[in-house]
Amino acid sequence: MSRFYMSHIRGVDDEWTATLFRDLRNAVAARTGESPESVGVCGTPRSPEATVERMRGATTMVALYTPAYFGQSYCATEWSYFEHRAEVLWSRTGRSADAIIPVVWAPATEPLPPVVRRKGPLTADSTAYAREGLLHLLRLKARYAEDYRLVVAALADRVAAALGQHLPDAAGFDATGRRQGAPPLPPYPGHQTVSFVVAAAAADDLPGERTAREYYGTTPVDWSPYAPGRPGELASLLCDTAAELDLAPDVLALEESTVEQVGSGPRPEELVVLLVDAWAAKAERQQRLLTSLDAAVPEGTAVLEPRNQDDTQSWQHAEDLDAALDEVLPTLRGQATELERWGLPDEEKFTAALRKALVRAQNDAMKSAQVAQRLPTPTGGLDSFPLLGRSSS
Repeated sequence: MSRFYMSHIRGVDDEWTATLFRDLRNAVAARTGESPESVGVCGTPRSPEATVERMRGATTMVALYTPAYFGQSYCATEWSYFEHRAEVLWSRTGRSADAIIPVVWAPATEPLPPVVRRKGPLTADSTAYAREGLLHLLRLKARYAEDYRLVVAALADRVAAALGQHLPDAAGFDATGRRQGAPPLPPYPGHQTVSFVVAAAAADDLPGERTAREYYGTTPVDWSPYAPGRPGELASLLCDTAAELDLAPDVLALEESTVEQVGSGPRPEELVVLLVDAWAAKAERQQRLLTSLDAAVPEGTAVLEPRNQDDTQSWQHAEDLDAALDEVLPTLRGQATELERWGLPDEEKFTAALRKALVRAQNDAMKSAQVAQRLPTPTGGLDSFPLLGRSSS
């Protein structure tokens, strides 16, 4: 039996998303003659995973879009899953499908990104919805009851029409919705951009002595120090943590172009965090890149080095790895500030250090921006400013 899947940021506005989910199921059931329980499903509450089993039976996805939506890895995965299914249908039959229905949940200061506009965001006969988003109507339902009814009705009409379409399954997704080689969706437009630079090797480029290859994947950004066998887990954690702080994340591998970008100095609206795998200091190509980065990195760049306490090989070679890091990163290793954290033994300590580094970097960037915006001293010097109580004559 076909149904819709509702995608949204979990753990935020749960009361209101639950209300919409209930009302939408009832409205769709009234149009299809099915029971409300059978026409709709949503993700596991507060789970950081996208689950294929919940999505597979759905023929369309209702996405409650906010500026932070794509910053949550499970939201990006859910979007990618339904988009890929629509692409499979098109390649096989030449037919399109209304596979994703974006709903403006909260307004943004920037225009909707192209990836959202292409899906045809929901429209309804409600100026309040167009201006403020659906969450605003829910919060002030006594005032906007009619607007809310019109939006739910328009959404239910579109969902009911989509339930009759066929949407094939998407090959290559595992049980948590991940697809190897999937192109990343564009980062959401947060107030500031944070570039996470991952200094790690791909599995095929590791030094021969690094035998625990389950922590690595096909690319450097697949490095997963706290979740062996789950490539990309660190990148997801970085993006989710940044999104919680209203930052637009971008995860980059350490390359020559990245060294140039970081060395040029971040703009006030851009933060940079370096993630270092100690084993990269023993891989020839990464050694060279790290040495170049150390010479170019601006003051105030945050540096974090995950080193899983369960990674026996890393701790057995701790002294050797520390010496290698000291050699290729003499400047960064010689600093003693709150922005450098080395040998973080577990995900909990890493996440705490990451949040602290991001908040500190945000505050520093804000101070820099305020200094840059101060009025320059007038040509005549400070004496040209009239003092309170001083006669201008």
